[in-house]
Amino acid sequence: MVFRSGRILQRNEFYASKGLYGRVSVKGDLDAVNGARLIALLSGLSKPTPEIDGVKDLRTPALRRADGFCELLRRFEMAGVGPVEGGVKPHLTITATAKDLTDLQALKDLLPSTEELGYAITNWAGPISLDSARMLACDCTVTRILLDQNGVPLNHGLDERTATVPQRRALAVRDGGCAFPGCGTPAGWCDAHHIVHWADSGPTDFDNLILLCGHHHRLLHHTEWSVEIGDDRKIRFYPPMSADPYQVPIPGNSPPTAA
Repeated sequence: MVFRSGRILQRNEFYASKGLYGRVSVKGDLDAVNGARLIALLSGLSKPTPEIDGVKDLRTPALRRADGFCELLRRFEMAGVGPVEGGVKPHLTITATAKDLTDLQALKDLLPSTEELGYAITNWAGPISLDSARMLACDCTVTRILLDQNGVPLNHGLDERTATVPQRRALAVRDGGCAFPGCGTPAGWCDAHHIVHWADSGPTDFDNLILLCGHHHRLLHHTEWSVEIGDDRKIRFYPPMSADPYQVPIPGNSPPTAA
């Protein structure tokens, strides 16, 4: 019986192949136990998100499963339980120029000799979009490296985390979890999103940060949804005009203990 089980496991296959523009094609064939484990883990992460004022989840089932798989990877990474490789925990290295990351022309003008590539580069998959790079840079460790005119590093500063542990604790109290309306993702599985990105001189201050789960973090960076914290320090989300021509603000989630 053990032999037969071993033969079944030997038939398992998993492929992850790099394609164009940094995309990765995934294909696999798993045994019944691990297949059931994967499906069970993806089930809760790939369900449709709640409808909000008539705005419903328009993702296809295939896209929801892909987003769920990405969220599964993100949570595993955040848990810090992965194996050490090359002396460090599993991580994703993103390289981009300051001129590419910022949307402010005034900041771009301060870097006249810096080339704008229009994309960022990862250590494994290759080029990714600047929107994706900005999203990943919201809650990460940033190392600033100064280059000479030939692109050779001159020196680099210390690693700096954009959201501190005390700030994340305070965000967990204020937001309770993902701040997006109708989302119940707990704080430990959320990113600290900069409303005004740090590359655009947005401060890493409490009033410029909100907690967002992976799905809604992507939504804010890749769609026309926007968010603000008003003078009353309440979080409000604004849907795209395609969903609401009047863009009526929707209050963000707030735990019962919040003022």
